[in-house]
Amino acid sequence: MYDTDKIKKKYGPLGESIIVCKLEKSAKHGLGLSLAGHRDRSKMAVFICGIHPAGSAAKSSPPVKVGDEILEVNGLVLHGRCHLNASAIIKGLLGPVYKFILLRRKAALEDVAVKPLTQFPTALEEEPDDRFANYKGVRDITIKKGPSGLGIMIIEGRHTEAGRGIFISDLQEGSAAEQAGMNIGDMILAVNRESLLTCSYDAAAAKLKQTEGVVILTVCSPNMKDPDESGTSGVSGSQTPNQDGQAPKPAPSPAKPEPPADPATAQLRANQDTVIEINSNNEVLGILLLGGSDTLLNGAAAVVLDIYKNGCIAKDGRLRPGDQIKDCNGITITKEMTHERICVSIKQKAPKLKMNVYRPEPIVYDEIDVELTKKGGKALGLACIQPVQGTGVYLGELLAGSPAEVDGRLQRGDFLASVDGKDMTSADAPTAAAALKLCTNKVPIKVKRFKIK
Repeated sequence: MYDTDKIKKKYGPLGESIIVCKLEKSAKHGLGLSLAGHRDRSKMAVFICGIHPAGSAAKSSPPVKVGDEILEVNGLVLHGRCHLNASAIIKGLLGPVYKFILLRRKAALEDVAVKPLTQFPTALEEEPDDRFANYKGVRDITIKKGPSGLGIMIIEGRHTEAGRGIFISDLQEGSAAEQAGMNIGDMILAVNRESLLTCSYDAAAAKLKQTEGVVILTVCSPNMKDPDESGTSGVSGSQTPNQDGQAPKPAPSPAKPEPPADPATAQLRANQDTVIEINSNNEVLGILLLGGSDTLLNGAAAVVLDIYKNGCIAKDGRLRPGDQIKDCNGITITKEMTHERICVSIKQKAPKLKMNVYRPEPIVYDEIDVELTKKGGKALGLACIQPVQGTGVYLGELLAGSPAEVDGRLQRGDFLASVDGKDMTSADAPTAAAALKLCTNKVPIKVKRFKIK
């Protein structure tokens, strides 16, 4: 938990008012909150969109208001998280007292995805989730994960009606999942409200392994008429153990190969290579790239650092920071290419760009700690740039001959994590620049750097 000064230091850069309040969950109405996400689906936020008049939130001091953005609950950071995932996290916390840190902005109501609610649920809920309306027997199963895991074996397959997805291939006898009512053949739609519909086997297994404590699995029963059929018509990839340490059972029949997606419309899938085609019409792409043999980020891919609003990439809308471009219009990115060669290979003047892109999820970073010495009041040589998409700041070009450039361990595109022990992950450019300027003598700096697969 933080005291008032630490809270202001951490979230003060977000602006306007930071509110701290404690809510005690009631047996009848719970916390009395309804949650919603950001109107712009590319932005992650957790807003309060409704307050039950008989719930504890309506009686809090200081008062909670519709439009408040939840930054933390009981020390868990929800800033920048999906509101669906946040709801599951809050439900899984041990009460009955919850400490909320809220951001209050005058214009916040314009960003909330739904209108303020006038009819209220009896407990903490999120905005209606209709992502799974077309699936049979959709239900939420709450499981308390113990030392032996959830007790499920999963498989990636394709069902004739439900389509491609992650299915339960087996259950450990007497496991938490079996006791909670899961069945062989159930399709897992989401883990803690985070969708698995586009996940590969490896990505789904990783998400399940990362869960702790109370886990909410959203599942459906595609074989409601005949529960003896598993519905998993095939397996993609090898039979590797899942998060419970057991290999999934083979599918009853081989998978039928799917036709490749149309590159013009194909959506990028987590932890997979996807070929996409972008109509560039010989216009500016509006993309900032990292990587190259002459940089500290060297691998067989170019990493997207930032995307500018008016470029072709932004208009297409499929690429995002952290994506790794492996080839473009037949030119393969190799470890031997310099940064300039990579940029020339991708930023081509052409009517169309055909790219092979890998999207890591979650994005993996290397963490680098350095200590720079500030001499004679001179600057460290670090420029801080706010990304067009996302929060925090990344480093621009290092000033030639400066302590940062001479040290050699930092580079353009590194995300500033902390300066002299002060958290900078949510800071804006002026705040980060001020923190660097005020430092004296030896300055410990921590950065995060994209890691190429």
